[in-house]
Amino acid sequence: MTKHRAAPGTSPAEENKFHTYTTHRIPWFVRFIWICFWIGLVWYIVRWAIPSAKNYF
Repeated sequence: MTKHRAAPGTSPAEENKFHTYTTHRIPWFVRFIWICFWIGLVWYIVRWAIPSAKNYF
């Protein structure tokens, strides 16, 4: 088992040039997609899952 997947002969400083994260803030469009997902999930449950479950119980 190898210890790391870095190219042979690279220093930590050279590897660090690919890590340019400056913040942990989530972009607005990711939040928008997440909100749309939850709205869609609630819509699906109300529109399809609850009426379908009534047939089984």
